[in-house]
Amino acid sequence: MITALILTALILASASMLVSPSARAVSSEVKVLSYSWYVAPSNTVQAEYAGDLVAVGEVQNVGSNVLGSVFVVGFAYNSTGTLLDSNNIPIYASNLLPGQKAPFYIDFLPQNSITGDDSWVPSVTKVTVQPAYIGNTTVTQNSGLKLTGVSASKSSGTYTVTGTVKNNGTETTGNVFVDTTFYNTSGTVVALNFTSYLTSSFAPGNSVPFTATPIDNTAQLSSEIINYSLLIQSEPLTTSGSPTPSPSPSPHSSSSTVISTKTTQSPAPLSLGLTYAVAGVIVAVVVVLAALLLIRMRHKNAQFEPPPPPPPPP
Repeated sequence: MITALILTALILASASMLVSPSARAVSSEVKVLSYSWYVAPSNTVQAEYAGDLVAVGEVQNVGSNVLGSVFVVGFAYNSTGTLLDSNNIPIYASNLLPGQKAPFYIDFLPQNSITGDDSWVPSVTKVTVQPAYIGNTTVTQNSGLKLTGVSASKSSGTYTVTGTVKNNGTETTGNVFVDTTFYNTSGTVVALNFTSYLTSSFAPGNSVPFTATPIDNTAQLSSEIINYSLLIQSEPLTTSGSPTPSPSPSPHSSSSTVISTKTTQSPAPLSLGLTYAVAGVIVAVVVVLAALLLIRMRHKNAQFEPPPPPPPPP
């Protein structure tokens, strides 16, 4: 009986982790719309190192739930199909409503690569990106925040978007920033920007300006941009008095560094979230076997009938 209870409890715990509404593995509620990749220029302020492989793109909430958090995972391959590097990161947005889109920036870290440095980057011929994890929520962004006076221009080779965020609502919110996603002629994401926090306390009726240029700006990259989209983000107002870190460095000036941009929209079939879930079940089974062994050892000389075999996993 004790053995059956232990096994049942562990199986139910594992099952609850797999179906928890607040944290799940890869879901059809998230779709990677497009992405491209390039080598981080010398003036990068987002990649850990100049010369890193960077993938930028956009996801969309195609489900019916509010997505509190979304992670994506990227894989880089050479022409023979060898996996050279991978990395998973959160997108630059939270509490996405159904239909909303948000950008992501994947820095393929050299220390995680097959060579331990960036020497593999020139041999990359394929990059795939797919959702890795989502977490549902009932929290939503402040719907009273609106954009006004938005315009775009190219000056000195830099594509620049400017505008104003206004709080037309009735609630004060904190840590307001703006995501900007930049597209080329085919509608593929080629760059992004997420501003520094524009204000830490945004009262009804207040306005704050913003400026957005590509994070890894180069003359060639800006020349590819013909369109953009904007997403306002905010966080709950904090009263601790301690400063909150900015989501990104401030926009920076352009550079004449030239990079090549490749595009793809072919997601890889691998699901890291599912892999983690399976690994969790395996660990649970190992714990169960250890518990069974301990119980049998303690009752080795007893005259009781052995316990019935555990029920099959649901």
